[in-house]
Amino acid sequence: MAGVISKTDVVSRISHCTGCSCTMAVAQVMTSEVAFCRPDDWVNDVWSVIKERRLKNLPVVNQNSVPIGVLNARDVLQVLLEDVEYEEQLLSDYVSCVGYR
Repeated sequence: MAGVISKTDVVSRISHCTGCSCTMAVAQVMTSEVAFCRPDDWVNDVWSVIKERRLKNLPVVNQNSVPIGVLNARDVLQVLLEDVEYEEQLLSDYVSCVGYR
């Protein structure tokens, strides 16, 4: 993966354009230092990268560094929230002695 182009990249370049003369090669616009994750990465680790880099999306690449998908920050947060809710339910059941005799 050589790079990615985000909305932020495009908007920052548009401010340098005047009229219809705004033509640039993709290489001039893209972010070349791409953060990415792999399918076997832990969700907490992926969230750390997203949070540190202030990303909305993170490319997912296979073992050959070929892009295979995009992970949205909202999806990662949803999974983390579900984990916390599940842990809270287990703790509540434990304290209430539900399922224990």
